Amino acid sequence: MPRKTIMALAALVLGTAFSTASQAEDIKLYVFSSGALTIGKGVLQNMAPMTPEIQVPVGFFVVKHPKGNVVFDTGNNDKIINDPSYWGEAFKALKPVNSPDIAIDAQLQKIGLKPDDIKFVVVSHLHLDHGGNVAKFPKSIIVAQKSEIQNAFWPEPGTGGPYILGDYMSLRAAAMGAPDAVKVMQLEGDMDLFGDGTVVVKRWVGHTPGSQMMTVRLKNKGLTILTGDNVYFRDNVEKNLPPNIVLAYSPSGILSAYEWIRLQMATEKADFFTAHDPDAFKAMKKAPEFYD
Repeated sequence: MPRKTIMALAALVLGTAFSTASQAEDIKLYVFSSGALTIGKGVLQNMAPMTPEIQVPVGFFVVKHPKGNVVFDTGNNDKIINDPSYWGEAFKALKPVNSPDIAIDAQLQKIGLKPDDIKFVVVSHLHLDHGGNVAKFPKSIIVAQKSEIQNAFWPEPGTGGPYILGDYMSLRAAAMGAPDAVKVMQLEGDMDLFGDGTVVVKRWVGHTPGSQMMTVRLKNKGLTILTGDNVYFRDNVEKNLPPNIVLAYSPSGILSAYEWIRLQMATEKADFFTAHDPDAFKAMKKAPEFYD
């Protein structure tokens, strides 16, 4: 390869690295919870006990980025705060915390934001405790895998239980051109949201047909992986414990996600945040505190 070409490539790589580092200086990651669910641990993790039941958080995350704010997952639909019947039998089964303070609007206010201040809403998947509030972001771009949207509306056999059609009907309105519909970006793979390597959506079929995770590159904390339900508990990754097969669309995909996360931990000193691990969640900084 000619020397000039090598130098040009090196300059390009270094320029990208400096750009990413510069952007990372201004990025903040916030941790929130949309209440909690009560469930037997064995429902989520293979061979774990079903009793006594445990209370698990319903985590979601916000990234403040110089080019726009990003929400990762939206928690339980705020409708259940005043109308438990919206969830039907699921409300009785999961016993969600539904006090007014867990509303996503109230949560965002902790860091001075409103739903209209969010540029991208990335949903790990559209189950009731992750995609519940996508309709509350009419000025944002909802980022989901095309296969997840397809499965939410027409689920493969055995996968439809945790979806609630009313949560995401606004996504269908977008496809029909309704003037008040939310904007939707249907992915068929990974996407670097800002083109600088700091916030990357990663398609990872595991928990559902259209599961995705998201990486956030922070100046001080480094690479942080938001797992959605591809990882329930830190033990899943650290001890290679499989999830309950009932909630695993692709068990091999989930295990490969564990392996990839461990690789990032080994090579980049990465960390990962789950949505439902009660012990890990207690240890996290909660908004308005942040990671940078």
